[in-house]
Amino acid sequence: MKPLPNRLSLNLSENRLQIVELVFADNYYRINTLDEVYFDEPLHYETDKDTKLLLTIQSAFNEILIKGLISTTEVSFTLTLHCFTFFQIPYDNTLMRNDLEDQFRWEFSVLYPFKNEAEYQFQFYEMVKSIFVKEPKAIVIALEKRIIDLLYTFCDRNNLLLTTVDCDHFAFDKSVQLIDKKQEKGITGSIYFDDPLVSFELLFEQKPIFMKVFSLKNKADFVNEIKTILAREIPIDLSEYKINKCFFGGDEVTISFITHIEEQLQIPCYSVNPFIQFSIAEDFQNEKYFREKAHSFAAAAGIAFRLE
Repeated sequence: MKPLPNRLSLNLSENRLQIVELVFADNYYRINTLDEVYFDEPLHYETDKDTKLLLTIQSAFNEILIKGLISTTEVSFTLTLHCFTFFQIPYDNTLMRNDLEDQFRWEFSVLYPFKNEAEYQFQFYEMVKSIFVKEPKAIVIALEKRIIDLLYTFCDRNNLLLTTVDCDHFAFDKSVQLIDKKQEKGITGSIYFDDPLVSFELLFEQKPIFMKVFSLKNKADFVNEIKTILAREIPIDLSEYKINKCFFGGDEVTISFITHIEEQLQIPCYSVNPFIQFSIAEDFQNEKYFREKAHSFAAAAGIAFRLE
């Protein structure tokens, strides 16, 4: 039997690079590398020059390489919400992939006439028809091809093979699915912070039924913002259906903050430890991250767990 491949994932936010490496040994995946490096100054992926982005990311990666921890060559990336443009549209699920992309490009050009659709790569997540979604819809995310080319350049320079690129929130959802075995029952909230952006998602039977990305200048305003969305925008009658639980991930999400939100919304709220079912490799370093900051690696871990 062919052994399963090792898995390496990098999570890029505006402020830091995170890395998760899983190695397959003795019929189990074990955590071989868990590390992060903060940038000297925040990155702005849409406006910063490619040379600055590459130099900053490479410098952070070098700090990890110096420790001699990485043994995997195939790599997946999760990127901050700031890298993507989001929109939702009804779509014909009988269309071929190429026809769907043409539809997405046309909608993108109408919604964002100041952007050149030819410079973007499109990916979508299906909102299947259900009691909450009356017609098939797509959550479409658009990423500049320039960013993808930059990641390929980074990989070439480091003898890595790029396999997957995704949004950090959707990768985070994969970690949620793995630790929450009862998620398929009822409605679940998933909230991801990429300061100052917040992505709020509702799922029914593990399928998205609502998503909104918004800017939040002050975390103290979060409860009021969510209450407004729940009252005015979601496709759910909360007098008949309730949100069973809500999972939080992203930048500096603390236990005290989650506890406060739980008290205000009266919804059970949780952080996510993506490694709860994993052991560590014999020569594992940075045990502090594993014991105390595992929840902050949920996006990077999520894309490492994904089966392609």
